[in-house]
Amino acid sequence: MNFRNKKLKKAFVVIFALVVIAIALSEAFMPDEVNEAKRKAELQNAKAEHHKELLDARNSDTLGYGLAFKTDTELGSPFRVYPIGGGDFFARLIEYPFGSSPRVDAQDSVPRGIILYVHGYNDYFFQKELAEKADSAGYAFWAVDLHHFGRSVKPGESRGDFRSISEFYGDLTSALVTAYRIVQVNAQRTQKLDSNIPVPVPVVMIAHSLGGLITSLFVEDNDAVKIDAVVLNSPFLEMNFGPLVRHTAVPLLSFLGKYFPDYPIPGTGNRNYAYSLLKNDKGEWEYNTELKSYDRPQQYFGWVRAVNEGQNRVKAGLHIKAPILVMHGDCSTKEKEWVDEYTHCDGVLNVDHIEEYAPNLGSNVTTKTIEGGLHDLYLSKKPARDEAYKATFEFIDQALQGKSTK
Repeated sequence: MNFRNKKLKKAFVVIFALVVIAIALSEAFMPDEVNEAKRKAELQNAKAEHHKELLDARNSDTLGYGLAFKTDTELGSPFRVYPIGGGDFFARLIEYPFGSSPRVDAQDSVPRGIILYVHGYNDYFFQKELAEKADSAGYAFWAVDLHHFGRSVKPGESRGDFRSISEFYGDLTSALVTAYRIVQVNAQRTQKLDSNIPVPVPVVMIAHSLGGLITSLFVEDNDAVKIDAVVLNSPFLEMNFGPLVRHTAVPLLSFLGKYFPDYPIPGTGNRNYAYSLLKNDKGEWEYNTELKSYDRPQQYFGWVRAVNEGQNRVKAGLHIKAPILVMHGDCSTKEKEWVDEYTHCDGVLNVDHIEEYAPNLGSNVTTKTIEGGLHDLYLSKKPARDEAYKATFEFIDQALQGKSTK
């Protein structure tokens, strides 16, 4: 009896301790009611603004596109911006009108294919050179600023925040449908075809970092959306930590994210990657640092859970049928202080992780190491980014052989 009583007493102590911990956590994670009400009001106002922009774009369409565009205030003419989405999430679609670059073959009236570019985390589309390269190669170039990123953020919305990778499926579907419709309308008018006769145009997705994870899962889960080729530029397939953190701390935060999704994670990240890019620091690019900031946006337990669940799916193995090119740099660095490696290595992710998990994406995966490549290979120094462009368009051309409109 004494032994049994001791076991019962120990069990009671453990249960009591768990209850105390649970109460403490509940109080720690309890939202401030005043701030919570203010946050919800701001989100409702942001949603109302998104709805109005989308409705205005639909009502003012005069070109038969289904949506009217505005000149992009970030990149200027000829770039155009369309509001897309609906329901809870709204995004922005950016078009580089076909034929805007000094084209190699300016006689093409119909593009060889559509390219949709998907940005990374703490990011937005600003890579004008990529758009020009794609257009010069004969492709209609489009990019999307996903909801809560870049041009798509309204006051009151938490930049870069999400609770599931699948949140972005609506953004990508809307972007692809809109781009395809506009390319069809332009091609039919140019070639004076019956508007009921579709012009076959293959579709390619190019995605960077977090966008690479999102795009991979989108293509896996949406068979009805026909994607003919995928190019991933340093995709975010694993957290860049040591084994102990990756195998213990990340799963724990992910678990907590189920119950406390809005609890903030302290820290602002490492600024050195931004230093390696910006022209007024140690790089050669100019961009809006309010949309792609030095410090990372606020992250939450729910964000960790969403990313971790997506990465676990990749590790378990996807079944993408489209040919995939996965590119990454040849070295990584994550030093807290500035070191010269940031000028020629991936300063965000571990390239070994990318190489390890890339084959899990599908049955037709090609990997390519870009010597001297930064995290965003298309923003590397010229020799490295030229190699990345070369690999990208050679891969796309080969993948689309027999499918092109040319």
